[in-house]
Amino acid sequence: MEFLLAFGLTGLAASGGWIAWAAARGWSRRRDRRHELRLARARATAEIRRAELAAQVREIELANETYQDFVRRHPER
Repeated sequence: MEFLLAFGLTGLAASGGWIAWAAARGWSRRRDRRHELRLARARATAEIRRAELAAQVREIELANETYQDFVRRHPER
């Protein structure tokens, strides 16, 4: 039993660096993934806002064209 305990502890000590490296790497990847997801959400929100603003600009342009057409058709004398 002592042999198995010693063997297990030796194996753990020998692979402890790899375990720590794998844990740090996993944590780093998870942090990077969360950051990428936050950026993707921000980009999607910005794209939606950009589309809304473009629609508002088009609406304003259409109203202006309608007004200019009215002025051309009904000039005041």
